[in-house]
Amino acid sequence: MSMSFITPNRKSFVSRLTYNWLLCFCASFIVLGALWFLFDIQLQNLKDSTESYENKIKTQQNIQENLKAKFDFLNLQIQKIEEIQQKNKALMEGMTNLLDLIPEQITINSIFLEEDKLTIKGITPSKELYIFLLEAPLKAIFSQSNVDFFVLPSGWYNFVSVSKTSPYKGDK
Repeated sequence: MSMSFITPNRKSFVSRLTYNWLLCFCASFIVLGALWFLFDIQLQNLKDSTESYENKIKTQQNIQENLKAKFDFLNLQIQKIEEIQQKNKALMEGMTNLLDLIPEQITINSIFLEEDKLTIKGITPSKELYIFLLEAPLKAIFSQSNVDFFVLPSGWYNFVSVSKTSPYKGDK
């Protein structure tokens, strides 16, 4: 026995309109959560790439510093080479001038040139010839010039001449 003229319908706990609104809110939260997750991943990737570029920059700076140090070292080496070339040129000119000083009557066996000392060994027909023709120019060039003579059986003289320059304080 029913007391109603219509059949009862099921009534839902929430209305259709409320259900649609709840569905929109849930979809919005899911979309916002997905966007937040994507932005977080992109932010992490950006941080990682920034750190990578910073490391590359530091590596390039280290390489640049090393190259600058090597460049400075090479410039220093070039300067030293140029100084050595100038000294060699002056030495060659000095040796040419020294060999021009030696008269034809005197025979030279060996010449040793050190930083501030010149040693000449040779043979001369007489002491006087050596003194007038070779010792006088050597004394004009060097601050000290000493010679030792040794008589040969032929009557000529073996000599060893040691000439030194005094070091200047400004050079060292």
